[in-house]
Amino acid sequence: LKTLDLLDEVINNAVLSDYELEKSRKDMLNAIKKSKDIPLNLAVDNFKTLIFENSPYSNSNQILEKTLPKITQSDVRNYYNKIFNPLNVVISVNGNVDIDYTVNKMSEIFRSKKAENFDYSKYSIPSLKVQKKSTASVKDLKTDWIIMGWQTSGVLNKKDYAVLNVIDSILGTGMSSRLFKNIRDKDGLAYQLGSQYSPNVLKGSFIVYIGTNPENLDYATKRLKEEVFRLKTEFVGSKELQEAKDKLLGHFIIGQETNLDKASTVGWFETSGRGYQFNDEYVNLINSVSESDIIEVANKYFTENYILS
Repeated sequence: LKTLDLLDEVINNAVLSDYELEKSRKDMLNAIKKSKDIPLNLAVDNFKTLIFENSPYSNSNQILEKTLPKITQSDVRNYYNKIFNPLNVVISVNGNVDIDYTVNKMSEIFRSKKAENFDYSKYSIPSLKVQKKSTASVKDLKTDWIIMGWQTSGVLNKKDYAVLNVIDSILGTGMSSRLFKNIRDKDGLAYQLGSQYSPNVLKGSFIVYIGTNPENLDYATKRLKEEVFRLKTEFVGSKELQEAKDKLLGHFIIGQETNLDKASTVGWFETSGRGYQFNDEYVNLINSVSESDIIEVANKYFTENYILS
């Protein structure tokens, strides 16, 4: 009960004082400044700046560092009033709760807000039509970090979403993955490496990354690209494909062990437009991915138009 009273206070009576704004601004700018001392952070930030350049998703530290000093209390209050409204909120509750009370209380909390629906159709993400490269140098370090990444479609393309998750599992998830076995174990090139698929509503990104000795920079870059592009021409074996699916679904189940995990997962599915029922559909989609699907999706996204940071 106290939690919902606090939520009522936050939604309807937030002060948003100049003092808190300046404190938050200072803390964020200091965190950005400190992050520049870590090479991996620089590589990630340069990648984020370029992959969705000149779009709502271009939210790297480089962008924030320029815009944070210009944000006013009026900007914060206007955004706050625009976003926190009944048409733009998904409330996901999981656990031993009184459903009627919770629904009534939430309706009461949001009743006085102006309704302004957030419309994704107003926004678009420019397609990456050329290869882009960004390099940053940090002195006296013994590790080079490489991030290579491609744009993908958003989460509403459910088939490609499932296939790209399986590809991520094959390439870079765990010690049985291709990158780990072929580049780290066989080639001895990596201190750390992997892949990551990060889908959003409008578009997503798929990256492979490696931390390696500076002497191996060019060769490690070449090997990363080779492992990704293999998926465009070589069928994945049935055993490897099944192991990748099992690993993926195992992580999905483990990732929903707590009430918070379950509420977050279902809430994200509903908020992103796939619906809360996608929790069950996801398993079927993953299990339906075929060897041919992987080749088709790999050729669709893994082109020469990528970001190299």
